[in-house]
Amino acid sequence: MAVLDYLVSRALHPAVQALLLGLMAGAFILARKPRAALGVGLAAVAWIWVASSPAVALRLREGLVPAATAHAADTPHADAIVVLGGGAIPMGPWIETGSRAGIGLSLWQEGYAPIMLVSGSDQARTLAAGYVQSGIPMADLRVEATSQNTHENARNSAAMLHAGGLDAIVLVTSPIHMRRAAASFRHEGIQVAPAPADDDDHELLAASTGWLPRREALTLTARCLREYAALWIYTRRGWI
Repeated sequence: MAVLDYLVSRALHPAVQALLLGLMAGAFILARKPRAALGVGLAAVAWIWVASSPAVALRLREGLVPAATAHAADTPHADAIVVLGGGAIPMGPWIETGSRAGIGLSLWQEGYAPIMLVSGSDQARTLAAGYVQSGIPMADLRVEATSQNTHENARNSAAMLHAGGLDAIVLVTSPIHMRRAAASFRHEGIQVAPAPADDDDHELLAASTGWLPRREALTLTARCLREYAALWIYTRRGWI
């Protein structure tokens, strides 16, 4: 399943799609079909240009990030703070305040919840170790380090929360992931207050010329396309 997820994720990247179109154009050239080769080649160039434009990337992002998404300062108090692994997680005195790790730490320091739960097989233990170094007592930490995807994040974390009589959380993840993550936790009977991290380049892109290609825009487009596909899959499987 992990290999399949990786392949699907790669196939959804516009650069890979443009490359496949380029290979198809090459095949048409070998088959002596110049018009078809020209058409497919132009489609490859047009698609990578469109996918790399800030205007398109930001429009895709808008469909995933509700305008009313809460900021940490507006977040109500809850039973626990849940930080999902993903993105950069620098810890210690140099911690980035806008990152997932930083938002979670700030919420705990400001007393939004007494318990910190970190989830994800890839980063949960690293996050937990960093939080201990940053002053969170081990007694206030819960580590869920077995989940491989968002569905398992929600299912496994919810089981730990329910076992402790907890059912209201402040959820920390990336903005474009928040819609799917919050829906997954609510599906497991958890009340969710979103506190999105600032781990994409939307502000930088918003200041860019709309249709001039940017590498950051291509990356954001790829992430958004993957997220739209994941939302469709989660809906079909009844996970949200």
